[in-house]
Amino acid sequence: MGVKVVHRPPDYAKRLGAGLAPVMRNAAMYLQSSANRKINAGIAPANAPLTQEVKQGGQTLRDRGELTKSIAPHSGDLWADASTNLAYARIQQEGGTITPKNANALFIPASAETRTLMRSYGASTPGKLIKAMEGDYGFFRAGRVFFAYKKGRALKSGKTGKGGKEFALFIISKSVKIPARPFLFIDEKDEAYLMKLARDGVMNALGGK
Repeated sequence: MGVKVVHRPPDYAKRLGAGLAPVMRNAAMYLQSSANRKINAGIAPANAPLTQEVKQGGQTLRDRGELTKSIAPHSGDLWADASTNLAYARIQQEGGTITPKNANALFIPASAETRTLMRSYGASTPGKLIKAMEGDYGFFRAGRVFFAYKKGRALKSGKTGKGGKEFALFIISKSVKIPARPFLFIDEKDEAYLMKLARDGVMNALGGK
């Protein structure tokens, strides 16, 4: 998905040939930088408090930089675009409701500690994290919260020593609603820049005529 600009001057398109290819490359790069500018400026609405806690920050559409890195420019003789093939980009752009595909519920990280554990255990999904933690941690559920606690050390007596304090690992939910935060669109500033870029490019390609 992406944002695209196409310039097809009907009366003199054949005379232009590939004359606008450099202009369209510049237009594509501008569209890429424009999308990143919008993301860096922050796009409403604000993140939910839980999301801010997990991400340890309040800026929307910014986490590990995956979204901005995925936006790439493309162009041809008479067209330019900036787009991303990131799987979750569309729902961030348009909004929607996320529901589990292969499970009964979604397991949402409950804190930044959960994400730290996922990185340290090399787990890409909640299920893989729980599986990886089983040797060191015990688990229990209370309502919509899935807790973990550090298992106690084994004593010579055969009993188990004191374990760690329990902490919330995941919030369990049937679905999550994601608000629309459009970052791929052409605003008034973009339109003015692109129109001038195309107009100047056509004039140069036609020798000023």
